[in-house]
Amino acid sequence: MPTKLKREEVSAERATVAALLAQANDVGDLLGARQFERRLRALDAEMVELGQVQERKASAALFFGGPKVAGSRGIEAEFAGEALERFQDLVSKSFARRELGNLAARGRVPIRSDSKLMVTAVTRGSFGFVLEEVGDQEEALRTQLNEVVGDVVDFVAQVSDPAEEVFLEAVADVDARTLIAIREFFNTLSGAQATLRIVEGDREVALGRDDVQRGKERTEGLEVTETESVRLRGLLLGLLPVHRRFEFVLEGEVEAISGKVAADASRALGDQVLVGQHPVGRRWEAEFDVREVTRPGRPARRFYTLLSLIRELEEPAGPAAE
Repeated sequence: MPTKLKREEVSAERATVAALLAQANDVGDLLGARQFERRLRALDAEMVELGQVQERKASAALFFGGPKVAGSRGIEAEFAGEALERFQDLVSKSFARRELGNLAARGRVPIRSDSKLMVTAVTRGSFGFVLEEVGDQEEALRTQLNEVVGDVVDFVAQVSDPAEEVFLEAVADVDARTLIAIREFFNTLSGAQATLRIVEGDREVALGRDDVQRGKERTEGLEVTETESVRLRGLLLGLLPVHRRFEFVLEGEVEAISGKVAADASRALGDQVLVGQHPVGRRWEAEFDVREVTRPGRPARRFYTLLSLIRELEEPAGPAAE
């Protein structure tokens, strides 16, 4: 169960016990007061322990609201099954892409069995489910699935974020199969007029009706086209290896392009900076992955990922070098 959810449950129980202790003191119930005091001390110790917990296995709690949900009493089975299936599909495709790279346009999702979550509890309050990675072995570090579930929660939040730039940055970094999965997830929520609260680790993401509708509308007709290993020439204006960001002016252009630096390239460039071989301010032939995001009725946007600086160019050429 997510740490935040455990803390909420312990905090709620503590408030109840504290109220009972106050009542026992008011009526002079000394035996009851001692019992409630012992329980309060145990709950306080549990809160301290929860503050030191580091979750290693994947877990997330999904709370649903809307006409398909009857408060804390129940949820329509068809909607619940479809929503959980869509979330699991999003996790499975994100996990496979992380492990194997971009997925084929069709066919079975590879290593799907390695990304399965299980329903381990029904949440209290508004109706929902706790999904967890189940295994007998204790993990010393965060599992890959734990990290992927965190990324998926980020992705759901970013797609529905009011800021357009946050949404575009998020979808520019996924493949077509993952886009289909996020589209179907929001379609399911929107079709049921549902709201969603996700608790994962020590945080939560809340999506109201407007957020769900925004996510649905944004993903309809959305297409991402990727061109890999494109060689371009220009001037490297800026580089932040730790934050994995760059700025680069292409030959013949005035405006700079910016984007992410691939993990391998970031490490290599960071090593260059450490030994005093800073590549900024020089002209390079560089290799990029280029993604173009298109939506109906909107201009296309291009996003670049710097893969490597292939070779330094000695002779200036074009406005970029002036």
